[in-house]
Amino acid sequence: MPRSLRATVATVRPLAPLASLAAALALLALPACKRQHHAVGSVPDLPYPTCPAGVDMAPVVLAEHHLISGSADTRQAIAEKYRLERRGCLFAAVTRQEWPLQVADVEVLYNEALEPLRIWRRLTIPGSKRPDGNADIKRFDFRTPELTTKHRDDAGHVDAEILRAPRPARALIGPGRGLISMWLRRAKLAPGQKIRESTLDFRGVEKISDVTLQRLPDVRVDWSNQPVRLYTFLGREAVYADDNDTVIGDLAGLV
Repeated sequence: MPRSLRATVATVRPLAPLASLAAALALLALPACKRQHHAVGSVPDLPYPTCPAGVDMAPVVLAEHHLISGSADTRQAIAEKYRLERRGCLFAAVTRQEWPLQVADVEVLYNEALEPLRIWRRLTIPGSKRPDGNADIKRFDFRTPELTTKHRDDAGHVDAEILRAPRPARALIGPGRGLISMWLRRAKLAPGQKIRESTLDFRGVEKISDVTLQRLPDVRVDWSNQPVRLYTFLGREAVYADDNDTVIGDLAGLV
């Protein structure tokens, strides 16, 4: 791995624990976020995405991986399980990221062009005495004219927002690395190519911004018998992928 590249890649921290969400939400006062987050009384409750009548929506697993922090990972212990599925006319990514202070469960549904339609995210606290794990649940819907969210915090309070950006988000960055696979599969980049797209990063306080995804030359790693693909995004985060553009690790040590 080129030393210059390794020096530019920062580790990726899991989402902040629920106890600190109130403090994190204060970031909404920052100008960049404040322009995007607009509180509203309600948002449309659209039905769960489905295919036309007669289309078999039985899940077909396209890829499934279990990633854990390796010996070189300097972050807190992280474990991730994710699954990519085809469901008739739709695609889905189902992920679960676990670390000592929080568990994030995410389901994303995509259309046939691998563009996001809906996100469901649940954050829970390991060891919570409540049956629901102090669940904090948020839904994002891309089928409305502007991206909408509906949120229920761990105290049961419900709020709704519209996220406004110059262009609709076509790519996602969320808890875990598995979600990046869908972006890689849609982009279909050759070594050296890059693409810049409107992207929703929903780790912590959500933000839509233009993000560059770049594929670098393939590299060899000590845990694979063959070269693996290397992608960078946000200028500092990097993931490894197999020949099917399925994420199989990251440069920070998740394998």
